Amino acid sequence: MIIKCPSCDSIKVQATHHGRQVFGTVGTVAGVASGVSAATSGARVGATIGAITGPTGSMLGGVAGALLGGLVGGVAGGTVGTTLGDLVDETILDNLHCLNCGHRFSVDTED
Repeated sequence: MIIKCPSCDSIKVQATHHGRQVFGTVGTVAGVASGVSAATSGARVGATIGAITGPTGSMLGGVAGALLGGLVGGVAGGTVGTTLGDLVDETILDNLHCLNCGHRFSVDTED
């Protein structure tokens, strides 16, 4: 589908994705925060499993468990945030910007 500016009929239109950027950032931060909380249990599990190989294995297992907890939380939060941001972009915000005349608008989904 070719999107045209309703003001000047130009096809030089760019999506701004402000909602995706903001919600993605907030979701990632929230996900990392919850991942850090989960990381303590991940570190405990990693340390327990690593204890089989001695003190060094226990330390490395704990660090690996904490890192994986933070990463998984960050990715999950970022994914949810960008999905929510896309929804906000499509339904609430004027997400499209005409590069020809500068008009901001959204696509009417009822057509």
